[in-house]
Amino acid sequence: MSLRSCFAFAMLFIFPAISSTPSTAAADTKQPNIVFIISDDHDNEHLGFMGNEAVHTPNLDRLARSGAVFTTAHLPMSRCHPTLASFLSGRWPHQSGIYYNYGTAKLSPENSLPSLLRDVGYATYVEGKYWEGDPREMGFTHGAGKTANTFVRKGQDDLFAFIDERGGQQPLFIWWAPLLPHTPHNPSRKYLDLFDQDKIPVPDFVSAENRKEFLKKEHLSFAMEAWLDDGIGQLEDKLRAKGLYDNTLFVFVIDNGWCNGRASKGSPFEKGVRTPVFFTWPGTIQGEQRFDQLTSTLDIYPTLLAYAGVDVPASAAGLNLRPTIEGQGDTHREQLFGAIYPAFATQDDERPERDAYALYVRDERWKYILYLQDVKQGRNQSYFRIQSIVTGFPTRTTGDEDLYDLQADPHELTDLAEDRQHVERKASLRAAVFAWWRATGGKPLGMER
Repeated sequence: MSLRSCFAFAMLFIFPAISSTPSTAAADTKQPNIVFIISDDHDNEHLGFMGNEAVHTPNLDRLARSGAVFTTAHLPMSRCHPTLASFLSGRWPHQSGIYYNYGTAKLSPENSLPSLLRDVGYATYVEGKYWEGDPREMGFTHGAGKTANTFVRKGQDDLFAFIDERGGQQPLFIWWAPLLPHTPHNPSRKYLDLFDQDKIPVPDFVSAENRKEFLKKEHLSFAMEAWLDDGIGQLEDKLRAKGLYDNTLFVFVIDNGWCNGRASKGSPFEKGVRTPVFFTWPGTIQGEQRFDQLTSTLDIYPTLLAYAGVDVPASAAGLNLRPTIEGQGDTHREQLFGAIYPAFATQDDERPERDAYALYVRDERWKYILYLQDVKQGRNQSYFRIQSIVTGFPTRTTGDEDLYDLQADPHELTDLAEDRQHVERKASLRAAVFAWWRATGGKPLGMER
């Protein structure tokens, strides 16, 4: 790659949204209510609108069909705390400083999504998973936060009271993030009885000896996802009863992956970092739209701000998808990137460049992963916390590389990194991921060459 090409390549990451971000003056003056639905520990294939006919997600499926679905989105990290921080800040974990689940750094409230919405008249409400201390400091005007263990599981009374109080008086922003389908997997019989465990499909990657345990865990996952979907239906009913539904923009995303039978949460694999995203605004966003282009969940932040009529801060790392949704442009990415971290930051020395254990890049077909640390099962619970349920642990050594053909091998079963015909491809992808890391402000990693 020439010096001129490298410079142009880097600029794509430093200034991703310049050409696609409307000014406040140009934005639609009609401010929708916004419901930000965040599913917690969810398999990206366990959704009816993603083609799974065995699950029970009718409310999500109807919402998705009524709007614009982006089928191939990546999270900035395959774990909840850094991902939720990225939704709030619009920034990569190594930019915000929140790249772990367990550490001491605080997310800056500057340019937080709820504060920007609050400043243009929104009542902003948080309920469920929220890691960042006092919600008022982050810009939430209502809601307690830290209610993950009870929200939806024991009802939504406080949220519904907020809707009664503020709905119709000012636009609403609702951070809807229950601990669902997250553990504890304790669904009621109502949800378990939706499925015949013996008829749950078993993927080819599940071994015969793991089949029974897989079916048991998959049945629980299906039931928990049905519980999540039921909660969404209850919220929709409340918004309809209040006369707010038709002026509500719904966005859906998974905070990190979960999979029975493949490594997922905490890993660099597709089952950990991939999620669908949809935007639905009844009567305003055209329904039955489906975009298979590569997308980042960082794009949610500028897109919601654009719909609310807010200038997108220069700090935002994502792209505004509104032109794509409305048929006025094509927000297209050639590649998706990420850095993957352990659950725990190095105590008293929190540095993303020190703690990252893998970098990856994928395009429409190929996925490349470079390991920056030894990944050992003996350190899993105390450090990595990689989910590998009824499957082998993904042991790796520093300097190892993975290469997958995602078109032929979407579940990353066959590593082609040692195949000599892919030497140039690996070198190109490796150079691309380091260029992304530098362009987005990453500090030297020690393996860069």
